[in-house]
Amino acid sequence: MALNVNHGAQGYSKSQFSIQPLDSLNDVNSEVNRWQTLAFTLPFRHTDRAVIAHNIATYHMSRYQVTRQKGDLDQAIVGYAEALLRGMNHPPMNILTFDHLTDALITRFNDFGAREDLDQIILHFRHLSNLPLEAAGINHLDILKDLVNALRCRFEFEGRLEDIEDSISLLGHVITMVPPATDDYRLIASKLAKTWKRKYEQTDESEDLTEAINHCRAALTSFPLDHPSRSSCLKLLADLLVSRSQRVYDLNDVEDAATLYQELLDLLDEGHPDRMCVLGNLAAVYNIRFRQTLDPEDLEKGISQYRGVLLMCPPDHENKAALLGNLATSLTIRFRHFGRMDCLEEAISLCRAALRICPRGHPHRQESLLRLTCAMSLRCLRTHSVEDLEESINLRRENSALTPPGHPMRPQVLYDLSVSLHTQYTWTGDMGYIEEAIEHLYEASKSVKSSHPHSRIILHFLAGNLVYRFKHHGAYKDIADAIKHYRTSISLMPEGHSGVSSMYANFAWHLNHIFSWTGYAEHLEESITLYRSAVEYPFSSARHRLIAAKSWTVTAHNTLHPSALTAYRKALSLLQRAIDLGPTVQTRYEYISGRDIDHLRSLPMDAASYAIESRAYEEAIEMLEQGRALLWSGMRSLRTPFEHLHEVHKSLADEFTKISQALEALITTTDVGDFMQTSAGMDDDGVTIGRKDTFGHIVAKKRRLSEELEKVVLRIQALPGFENFWRPIPFRHLQTAAMGGPAVIINLSEYRSDILIVRSNHPVVHIPTPTNFFDRVTNLAHQLSEMRKSYRLESKKYDRVLRQTLKELSELVGQPVVNRLMELGIPEQSRIWLCPTSVLASLPIHAAGPIFSHTNVKRYLCDIYVCSYTPSLSALIASRSSNLSGSSSGQSSLLIVGQPDETLPGVDSETRSIESLVGSGSVTRIAGEAATPENVIAHLPMHPWVHFACHGMLQPGRPFDSSFLLQHNNHLTLLRIAKSHLPTAELAFLAACHTAELALDDTPDEVLHLTAAMQFSGFRSVIGTMWAMADEDGKDLSEHFYRRMFAAGAQVASYEQSARALRHATQKLRTKKGISLERWVNFVHYGA
Repeated sequence: MALNVNHGAQGYSKSQFSIQPLDSLNDVNSEVNRWQTLAFTLPFRHTDRAVIAHNIATYHMSRYQVTRQKGDLDQAIVGYAEALLRGMNHPPMNILTFDHLTDALITRFNDFGAREDLDQIILHFRHLSNLPLEAAGINHLDILKDLVNALRCRFEFEGRLEDIEDSISLLGHVITMVPPATDDYRLIASKLAKTWKRKYEQTDESEDLTEAINHCRAALTSFPLDHPSRSSCLKLLADLLVSRSQRVYDLNDVEDAATLYQELLDLLDEGHPDRMCVLGNLAAVYNIRFRQTLDPEDLEKGISQYRGVLLMCPPDHENKAALLGNLATSLTIRFRHFGRMDCLEEAISLCRAALRICPRGHPHRQESLLRLTCAMSLRCLRTHSVEDLEESINLRRENSALTPPGHPMRPQVLYDLSVSLHTQYTWTGDMGYIEEAIEHLYEASKSVKSSHPHSRIILHFLAGNLVYRFKHHGAYKDIADAIKHYRTSISLMPEGHSGVSSMYANFAWHLNHIFSWTGYAEHLEESITLYRSAVEYPFSSARHRLIAAKSWTVTAHNTLHPSALTAYRKALSLLQRAIDLGPTVQTRYEYISGRDIDHLRSLPMDAASYAIESRAYEEAIEMLEQGRALLWSGMRSLRTPFEHLHEVHKSLADEFTKISQALEALITTTDVGDFMQTSAGMDDDGVTIGRKDTFGHIVAKKRRLSEELEKVVLRIQALPGFENFWRPIPFRHLQTAAMGGPAVIINLSEYRSDILIVRSNHPVVHIPTPTNFFDRVTNLAHQLSEMRKSYRLESKKYDRVLRQTLKELSELVGQPVVNRLMELGIPEQSRIWLCPTSVLASLPIHAAGPIFSHTNVKRYLCDIYVCSYTPSLSALIASRSSNLSGSSSGQSSLLIVGQPDETLPGVDSETRSIESLVGSGSVTRIAGEAATPENVIAHLPMHPWVHFACHGMLQPGRPFDSSFLLQHNNHLTLLRIAKSHLPTAELAFLAACHTAELALDDTPDEVLHLTAAMQFSGFRSVIGTMWAMADEDGKDLSEHFYRRMFAAGAQVASYEQSARALRHATQKLRTKKGISLERWVNFVHYGA
């Protein structure tokens, strides 16, 4: 590091020391020899020897400037020192000689790095600062500035904090010596700010950072707007504010920093070399603001900004790796919040590209390794990839070796390594990994200041690992230390930090485990208190609070704590909010189907089981309704009918409709992942660095629309009579779903399983189930699912398994339900609605049997009662809401969509048969080239009835892409159907494979199949298939069905007769010779 000086001699020239300017090196050599000869002729104590020594030193300095020979510089320093020792008669000359000696020492330090010279320089400047410098023509202010520079220089070499403190003290004195609003004042104020910043970097004390900010503000205030140095002060202040915002979570600092960076950008031309750096800093500010506000628009701004900066960045730019890493970090944050695996994959790709730029020995390799291993850990947790885990551990060990003790990044690197070791332990159970993790975490905790943000994270993770060690070894000291570290880490969290909820929840979870080992009730009570704090903490995301709430329910339920019901209520209230964070239905599905939230899927059923145990049957039904079929209910809420509101407040109703329609159009957007692949630029490694990031645009727009809608809803709820608008549906309204017959809800939970019968205007009836109900049903569902995957239609082996499944369903569900319905006076052949939960929704409950009644005749459940299914009670209510009369207003108009091929030769005869039964004047048939998705969607609003006869296609893992296969392999998808709004639709017959099939590895409680999509789009009654269907069954079943619907020559048929007509058709099909069990069981009825 070079030492720069400000002062220079003004009052005395070399001529006053009898030194003449020379033209050549030879002349200099001659003068050196002449003065040396003169010195030899004078007595040792002669008074002129001081002047002669000074002159010889000066000529040595002149010769050094030409030859750069260190010997000349050394001789100059010796000469100046001799001159000072001998002393001159004129005091100002002594001062000037001292100044020249200091200059020579500075030159030697700068050119040859002699550390001992720096100490001498500082001593000389201190001495000079106490002399009457003005007499020698030296500016006292300049000497003080040079002393500050020398102290800063020594600090950079030795890290002595007192040098920084002395610098601050000196600068504080200097700034009082200069008038404000001058360049000197601005320079010193800026230097004070930088020096306080340097001290903060050394001490990690917030007070030092605040001092830096205050002095920087003072400097900035003194700058005229057009001053050329103002921009550097703007950047410094913005950087300081960003640093403080990450410590104290002051949103004002973030806002001020964003404003300053934007102002700085306005000052920089497009081609300015600093513009890229400022844009990158502004992107970082957006990320910081997102962490504080959780406003996804900020996250998307940051991602967009980083992409733009990378497009500007030259391939060999020194900050290229950091920019790649920053974009990767932003995409990783997006993955954490929205669950998009494509974002995580891109982040890992970017991190690998950054690492390639930083080979071994590169100063940024450690940081690049950290980013890569963090992203890989997230993918490892999602995919359970052993390869990812092993690679991340190896990379983290490499990083540990690159950061020896004392390295500023070592605490973070050791924490990072401990994360992988802990994961390895959870997969293998090998305590050696926990022991190593604890060892690293202890070292990390001791080498980081408690005020540093990493300290709280390290202590928190250390506490959790100590609990795991206690579990294996039983050392109570581990528990005591764990509790101490948990409390310390939480106390260090700044107010407003979004991670507080997770910290509370982690501590609470482990306290509950400690309670189970120690039996100390205070541990349980503290655990519950922490859970409550985690759930109610307003600055954490709904998804983090939901996880805390779910853990609370488990703890309270298992310990019979009285807060259990409260915990379930709060968890369910957060569930829909957590799902709604996804900007599209596909991203919402990805969230609820993610492996990392498996434990959340049972939440509504577990809540209902607790309420049932408390005999709160009505609340149990409300909880099931609130927590199931959330994707459909979320979209259905945007189609809320409110004729009365339109009468009371038309403008408010219109505003709600307008925003709702815009929001529905947005969330039903075709999956945005494909758009994210549009490349806008590639780096030299082939990594995409710019993209048409449609997802970011959708996220931001969805946030704005949601906020607008929330405001409108609050205004509606303020109206008299609309207090419950858009709130969870109360039981008294849900009960109206049973106006056409009992609704049978079958709740499946590991805690307990129950059957509830809902009747209109009657109390809920409870049917208990055997203690092994959950296990038996789960086994049945998985066994039947595996058999269906392994065997095709007409398999005798599958038929045997199905028959056994129906027999067990009869014992578990069918017989108890029939017996209780009989007791309640519900006559045979009445309609009932089945509402199964969890994996039960994949089983053919309607065909449970044989069931024996008082006639002792072997029958199935659907023979005794006319069975329909409904995903939820609110879905059934919606099926009736637009047409309460239950009959068509005119002649039924049927749209037939047929798409025959070599595997479906019977489609033509099926559709002609239907046309003859219904009457050609009431039928529109679309087939062949006309059978396109667009044409079908265009015709649906014109016909209250529709019949599909084509292939049905399942898309495992992407249910919204399940579809009807039409002409030229075009697909009419579930999502495209759901986007339709068909208020006059009545009946849909889906004679295609898999239209009501639910995959067990999916989310059965969301009921994501084509039948449910048709019901959501407006069809009140829908007939679907639970698995593949035989081609010939389409014609046979539809003939029996439509003949029954138009019995006795009826020209107008009611869709509400469709359930009975389907039951009649399947009974007829059963009588056909050679019909296997699976072929008639396959067909199900949904809706009214």
